[in-house]
Amino acid sequence: MILRAKYVIQNDRTFIEDGAVILCGSIIQKVGRYTEIRDLTPTKVIDLGSAVIMPGLINTHTHLELTHHKNLVNHYISFTDWLLQIITKSNSQDNQQINQAISDGIHLTLAGGATTIGNIHSAESGLKKLKYSQIRKVVFLETLGFSPHVFANESARINKRLESLQNDDLFTIAVTPHAPYSTSTKLYRHCTDIAKSKRLNLSTHIAETREEIEFLKHGTGKLTELLNILDIPLDTWTPPKVTPIKYLKEQGVLDIQPLLAHCNYLTNDDIDILAKSGSSVAFCPRSHQYFHHTNHPIARLISAGVNVSIGTDSLASNRSLSMLDELKFLANNYEELSSEMLISLFTINGAKSLKLKGIGKLEKNWQADLIVIGISDDQRPVFEQVCDQNSENLMTIVAGTICYKHKTIEI
Repeated sequence: MILRAKYVIQNDRTFIEDGAVILCGSIIQKVGRYTEIRDLTPTKVIDLGSAVIMPGLINTHTHLELTHHKNLVNHYISFTDWLLQIITKSNSQDNQQINQAISDGIHLTLAGGATTIGNIHSAESGLKKLKYSQIRKVVFLETLGFSPHVFANESARINKRLESLQNDDLFTIAVTPHAPYSTSTKLYRHCTDIAKSKRLNLSTHIAETREEIEFLKHGTGKLTELLNILDIPLDTWTPPKVTPIKYLKEQGVLDIQPLLAHCNYLTNDDIDILAKSGSSVAFCPRSHQYFHHTNHPIARLISAGVNVSIGTDSLASNRSLSMLDELKFLANNYEELSSEMLISLFTINGAKSLKLKGIGKLEKNWQADLIVIGISDDQRPVFEQVCDQNSENLMTIVAGTICYKHKTIEI
């Protein structure tokens, strides 16, 4: 199959006018000008007209099992009140509801232009639905447990789940200790040891709120109150009196170059530590806005050389799971980021964050993960047109398979 369009964006720096991509199974066979490659193979040509073929977007932080939490969780009074609602709602979901939430979330994600996700998964059910879905995914198995007496059971549970799962072309397993206020130091170290020995990616929620910083530095505040409400004892715990990033460094987590979700509140020292460690950050812009956080340090992170990628988080704190919507939001609200930089954040940086090879660019012998974006075609630079509020995802292809097609596209 040959896809032809007015533009082909190969990466964050290179585009081709009157471009085409030859797909051979799940692999890209050739990228170039249509006139130069049209006769290379006797196959069907799909002419997409005034559109852009580009690498699929990569959503590095989402929670598909929370897809049905949209409009179920009241707009928060505080982060901890919101979190308590999430815990209550999640505990009431049965297996069928979880599977349906995942299925619906995948459909919305594909329609929104993502071909790859980093999905946080905590439920006992739903993994089979995830594994056999036609979207590329890194599934971070979530573990949490703050009390010392739950360590044995929780560590055994996560070990058993990891042993029962095998990677395939579209499914990569990983681990995620939830957050410093919900996961003990011992459990963080256990997950880090597992990730190191099995060569797994590790992600964690970190530096997400001011409450988290207060909890780690002083052992006080709303997160302490939440743990008391949940009857989680703190009598044997002593606050480390450091920032969340320094806490991760002390536990050896940063030694394995993890993917750190949010990182909303960072000191300059924190950013230096992240840059030296080679860790990646998953910034969730619209979720960040939902909680009325202060300006995210994304520009400082990028300037320091930290690999930053983008996530949607869940529908419990976002209006959609569309990565194209997320791209438009960033373009509209973070003017210091060029359109070329935005494309990088949503593509190759995401691949690096998830530690996946062969995605994030359109290159020969790379994975055939791509999207087709309809644009206004108003003579502005093509990167700007993709980030424009009027752009629209017309097609999503994962490993050479068309997974989403707009009703206006005829094949």
